[in-house]
Amino acid sequence: MREHAAIGVDIGGTKTLCALLNPRFKILRQCKFKTSPPDGRVKFMEQLNGCIQKVGKQAEAEGLEVVGIGIACAGRVDREAGKIISAPNIVWLENFLIARALKRSTGLGSVIGNDVQLALDAEHQLGVAVDCSDVLGVFFGTGVGGAAIFDGRLYYGASGVGGQVGGILAHSIGGADTLESHGTLDRIASKNAIAGAALGMGVKQWAPHLYREVGTDLSKVTWGALARARKRGDRHIEELVRSRMRMAAITLSSVVNFMNPDMLVLGGGLTEEMPQLVRSEIENGLRDYLEPEVKRKLKVKTARFGNRAGAVGAARIALKKFGEKGGRS
Repeated sequence: MREHAAIGVDIGGTKTLCALLNPRFKILRQCKFKTSPPDGRVKFMEQLNGCIQKVGKQAEAEGLEVVGIGIACAGRVDREAGKIISAPNIVWLENFLIARALKRSTGLGSVIGNDVQLALDAEHQLGVAVDCSDVLGVFFGTGVGGAAIFDGRLYYGASGVGGQVGGILAHSIGGADTLESHGTLDRIASKNAIAGAALGMGVKQWAPHLYREVGTDLSKVTWGALARARKRGDRHIEELVRSRMRMAAITLSSVVNFMNPDMLVLGGGLTEEMPQLVRSEIENGLRDYLEPEVKRKLKVKTARFGNRAGAVGAARIALKKFGEKGGRS
């Protein structure tokens, strides 16, 4: 009997990653493509199916049977229906029965979950937070995503979005009517927020290395571009990222004090590119505002699986669901 494998798909606002994992959760092959809104659902599914076929060929070469697909998606999902309900950074995939579409194209069953919840689940089951009972995860990507583990169990909340931190109010400048565009953590520490500020620095020649690489094109201001500009000597970029991470830490301190977790896990594209900077600024910023008992127990770690945590978590739940009965039944 062949060993089982699963494919984890992580759909983010910037890119989509497909990864083939064996029963020991080792990534054997991965494939990624840009999540491009102008392409629409049809083109997206063509690219996704192409990636699934590529990693599936690796399973054949390894003598493994792919039993199912796990989908990690930014936003709110219906786990029972296999549906993407709402996704602020990929609105063109909203109300999409993606599990049904993949069943038609691949013959495999699918299971779906929120990307950050699944990423934190992977870190709790397999990564840096294995021995922890209470964990908060914060991932700095296209948006700022969050998830929580309480008493060893992933916390979903009444609407399935438990643990999300991007909407936490950092300051109330402008009043309640402007909260959609001002004052929340997502508007301070997401890629769009930091990239916009960085682009302005480039145009003003405060960040000449960034300007040479991206010009005035905001879409080119990736976490990687910011990391390269910082490495080449754009000190204003480093100051920008440090200040935004310090603001994020202050904002998160109330949540950490309330939750009193064993560990805060940091992930996402920014953490992947600048792990030491993000960890140090978050950790130092938090400790200035934490209660002594909370501070004493808290550990701050970067995600073991990095940007692949969502795909790993998705593949894990697929193996758990389909591993015994197979995904084609």
